[in-house]
Amino acid sequence: MGLLDIFEAILQPEKKSSRSESSRRGVRLPDLDPTPTVGDGGIGDVMHSVVQVVALREGFRGGMSSAWTGSGTIVHPQGVILTNCHVANPRAMGMSSPPADRLGIAITEKSDRAPALSYFGECVCYDVDLDLAVIRIVCDVKGRKIRKLNLPSVALGDSDDLNLGDRISIFGYPGIGGENVTFTSGSVSGFSKEKGVRSPRAWVKTDATIAGGNSGGTAVCPKGFLVGVPTQAAAGTGITPVDARPVLDTNKDGRIDQRDTPMAIGGFINGLRPINLAIPLLEKAGMRVSKDRGDSHDMPEHKPAPIRGFDFDLIREKPEFSNLLFSTRVTDDGRPIYPTSSIPGGVDEVYASFDFDNMRNGTPWSVVWMNEGKVIIEQKDNWDDGEEGRKTVKIANQRGVPNGQYRLVVGIGGEIKLEGDMHVGPMVDESDSEISGRIVDGSSGRGIDGALVIVLKPKVEMRRFLSARRESDVQSSTESERDGSFKLPDQLPKGNAYSMVIAARGYRPLTVEHALRVSAGAPENADVGEIELERD
Repeated sequence: MGLLDIFEAILQPEKKSSRSESSRRGVRLPDLDPTPTVGDGGIGDVMHSVVQVVALREGFRGGMSSAWTGSGTIVHPQGVILTNCHVANPRAMGMSSPPADRLGIAITEKSDRAPALSYFGECVCYDVDLDLAVIRIVCDVKGRKIRKLNLPSVALGDSDDLNLGDRISIFGYPGIGGENVTFTSGSVSGFSKEKGVRSPRAWVKTDATIAGGNSGGTAVCPKGFLVGVPTQAAAGTGITPVDARPVLDTNKDGRIDQRDTPMAIGGFINGLRPINLAIPLLEKAGMRVSKDRGDSHDMPEHKPAPIRGFDFDLIREKPEFSNLLFSTRVTDDGRPIYPTSSIPGGVDEVYASFDFDNMRNGTPWSVVWMNEGKVIIEQKDNWDDGEEGRKTVKIANQRGVPNGQYRLVVGIGGEIKLEGDMHVGPMVDESDSEISGRIVDGSSGRGIDGALVIVLKPKVEMRRFLSARRESDVQSSTESERDGSFKLPDQLPKGNAYSMVIAARGYRPLTVEHALRVSAGAPENADVGEIELERD
């Protein structure tokens, strides 16, 4: 029996049509529950309150790049963001990570566009035991201090009102670079206790399996109120996550890449921290939370100090360039989208943006691009962009920017003021990862024998596979052992996001778009932990 025959038999055991008939007509999945209504304004109102948190590290020569990412929720229009502690400050969680030089806040503007890095924030308080943190926006991407904001925000709900079977909508940024905001939905499947947490609801479990980048994201009830924060895989149990990212130049070669020691962040998530547990932390951050949830909350009293590197009160007389970021895309007003110092091969444009202060029009300045130590572009001009702001320059090639190690040097009046490195093309280490895990019953936690695990090729959309059922779309597949454990027979190439289909007789099939993220720094043997299935 072939792979798709097994899949069809699991999904429709009562149907006895021939293989050729099912191939011709396609195999229909069981009807799914309708998407829940989210608030009076619909999904869009919640979506615009979801942010991507981008931790930025300063490189050896001044350039900055993304070290890790997570999700967050704006809970006050003045720029108060609720997220996970391991997203805002993994060092506090005991993870092997340096502090971020910047916490970038990328705003969700449209569902079909990547978030634009628009602000910088700081972590004002956190709770290690609950893995929750509050970030406050303090300046825009140009370094200007924020005095008044009116951002879209989500009202707080009451997680104690949740019951088994209640629908939950979840938003976040689960994918590797280039992903847009995603939406998924599911039901409350249970509640868990945790030692040291007084509330009997230390965790809200859901059957909506969520990828690791959603950590710190948004879980709302049908009325659009925030009721939980996606936080942990297999709530209450340990897991070895797949997504491990280098965040520190451990080998001192001047760049952060796959040769450095990775920090593990991610995996599958099915545990939500109830919003009620976050209330004391939000109040500590300066918010006065109304007892009648859903009403507008008062203005936060907390006045955060400027983030490191931004001294707003000190007037700098000398012209300065700072905060260099590379990216493959920018917004119309020059805000970088997914800043990184590791650029994929084949792109025809690479942008570099940086802050400038105390400049005067007419001042001579220069831009030099080097590839593998050789000067390829040298431009000199007189400054005409004003006193302060953010400047964007680019390197372009219609045939694709050649692979290699690049350096950008920016000078003022013959003096080097800023320089940074980036790499274009594949990294030296292109090895693959061996993926394993365990399929378990969502109620009992027991392993499921004979569950089918299908991993689709990176660019295959779930909808396309479910309608066409082509084996050529499958990257690897296997069946679970008696104890529910599985190991994919084919290693997965790193640097990709894979969609998964998990199905077993008597259980609702689980389909998760781009859930399995195998980054360039992922371990050679990666365990995704337990994946729960719910009975029909």
